[in-house]
Amino acid sequence: SHQPLPRSSCTMNSTAVAAMASRRPRGRSYVKSAALAASAACCVAVLFSSSFSSSATFAGLQQGATRVDASTTAARAYTSAPVATPPEDLMTIKQRHLTPSAEHLEYAVVEYSGRQHMVTEGGMYETYFIRAVPGSKVRLNRVLLMKQKGSDGQFEVSIGQPLIDGAYVEITILEHLKSEDQTIFKHKKKKHYMKRWIVNQKLTRFRIDRIVKGSPDDGVEGKAPYPLWEA
Repeated sequence: SHQPLPRSSCTMNSTAVAAMASRRPRGRSYVKSAALAASAACCVAVLFSSSFSSSATFAGLQQGATRVDASTTAARAYTSAPVATPPEDLMTIKQRHLTPSAEHLEYAVVEYSGRQHMVTEGGMYETYFIRAVPGSKVRLNRVLLMKQKGSDGQFEVSIGQPLIDGAYVEITILEHLKSEDQTIFKHKKKKHYMKRWIVNQKLTRFRIDRIVKGSPDDGVEGKAPYPLWEA
């Protein structure tokens, strides 16, 4: 079995080579070549020792591969906690009754169209074009946060890490429409270049039917797009 070389021997060898090179009346190039040879020997010794230690570690991992540590088991991808009370803010106490609050509101934070949106059941929203027929049901399964009322009447907040497993928002596509006119103007000074045109974005209006915190094992309800695959 090969044993790694100690660091002291490597240091002694390089010192001896440098001393021998300094004694001989040779040119400067000879001294440089001797120093490079000594450094190369040290690098080879260090690489050999590191490869030996890594192979030993790999062999130990192979021997203990059958053991499963309890700390490496997967955990659920969200945490639940009661609603916290914010600190008192005396600067805005006079305007607080004029500001809408979500204190007694059930909502969810969903990611769609590349952005995060706060949605409530029964609300209607507009976003970028969703390729779906008007009247169809669509599920938004990228739910980052949920606030729901439990059976005891207390609100509970579920925070995803980063998403909540099994949670989804079911929406109904209402219609497809176009946005208002957007004027685009381009100009380059001293180049006789100027362009102006009007564009419209494709939008989709939908309604939030329900916010569900289900299980990740639940099946998706609906019609299978390819029923011949089940045969």
